[in-house]
Amino acid sequence: MNSRWGQRFAEQFEQVHPGASQSRVKGRALLRSGRVTDVRVRTGLASARVQGSRATPLTVTLRLAPLTEVQWQRVLVALAGQVRHTARLLAGQVPEGLEAELETANVSLFGPVTAECTDGRTACEHIAAVWLAAAERIAADPFELLRLRGRGRERLLAETAGVRSRGGAGAPEPGVDPATLDPQRWTRASTDPLSLELGLEPEPRTPAGPLRLLGDPPGWTGGVSAGDLFAPLVIRAAAWARRLATADEVDDQPGGSGQR
Repeated sequence: MNSRWGQRFAEQFEQVHPGASQSRVKGRALLRSGRVTDVRVRTGLASARVQGSRATPLTVTLRLAPLTEVQWQRVLVALAGQVRHTARLLAGQVPEGLEAELETANVSLFGPVTAECTDGRTACEHIAAVWLAAAERIAADPFELLRLRGRGRERLLAETAGVRSRGGAGAPEPGVDPATLDPQRWTRASTDPLSLELGLEPEPRTPAGPLRLLGDPPGWTGGVSAGDLFAPLVIRAAAWARRLATADEVDDQPGGSGQR
């Protein structure tokens, strides 16, 4: 499991049920054999059906209390204050530093989990299987953990953009005196681009996601949203930059093929 959030959620099973390592092993076997179905993550709970030794599948429900509205406001301010946090979420990655920021605000994305199984046992392999299935969902899409705590993807993005547009992410950064700027820096790099070491990030799941996340700028009156208008340009520029970084020789224009 390559996600810190998914791994941490999975580890909670044995923290809640110490000494139940065998149940976890059996639960993983049930999950790997495809006997866990209808996995659902909603506000405050994750549920699934598990085909055990009986003819009728068992139903397992995990419950985790949603964050309060006060706590969610703190989460939204943290997300609005760093666009990179939401950009990483849109790319299917865990935002670096977000947990630490929230801890300083007395907010934890993880909390006590209770589990119920129609089998009647409290630490059975069926619960372990669904626990691991939910952890895999979180590992594949970190928005699932936030959904579990009370905010789905679309609502979270909309509310984050709203906080940012209202200036709720803190005081604006001080401006720069235009007289101190070198106009040559707009067209000429201070460092030879060919000498730069470039590392490529995975392509985002949502093209131009950060642009759409920011929403329309104040006073925007265009017939279409700023995201819809500029996203194609951002996507083309990003594709050209990727070709530029990976090809030995490239055309000088974004509209080119990328190679000579």
